[in-house]
Amino acid sequence: MIESSNLILKKPTENDFDLIREILSCPSQTKFLPNEEPYPEEKQREYLKNRIAHWEKHNFGTFIVSLKGSKGEKVGFAGVEFAPDPQYIDIRFAILRGFEGQGLATKASKLVIDYTFSNTNHTKIYGVAMHSNQPSKSVLKKLGMKSEPKADLYFCKGLDHFSITPSYA
Repeated sequence: MIESSNLILKKPTENDFDLIREILSCPSQTKFLPNEEPYPEEKQREYLKNRIAHWEKHNFGTFIVSLKGSKGEKVGFAGVEFAPDPQYIDIRFAILRGFEGQGLATKASKLVIDYTFSNTNHTKIYGVAMHSNQPSKSVLKKLGMKSEPKADLYFCKGLDHFSITPSYA
């Protein structure tokens, strides 16, 4: 678990399906994901199962983000996981629509980056966003990520790649 002044990040469990369902069934939140449309329930469950499995296998991954002092109100997720090309790890994040624009994705992602550099042997984290996904690219830049045009984490065109290394490197 990670805590900040206003956020709590914890490993996902099966009890977090409500949050995953809300995010992955929302057309505006899935338009920049690989499906580019809402996920059917079976894929939502598989998505959560994969987040849990990543933690079990690698001892790092995606966290569920909750507001501190709000009885654990879940507002999104943020994490670092292996990309389809396993030589890379990349950050992924999503905040519920009602909480967007408050800097929560950036703050949670900074916590996740610090956690990953402090608790794993990884020395570079990538970020990926579709060319047209300006909000995600804005978050990646606020995290201090720099353009990484030669990277290809997902073996497809139409993506902008970024990366960050620890400040002590």
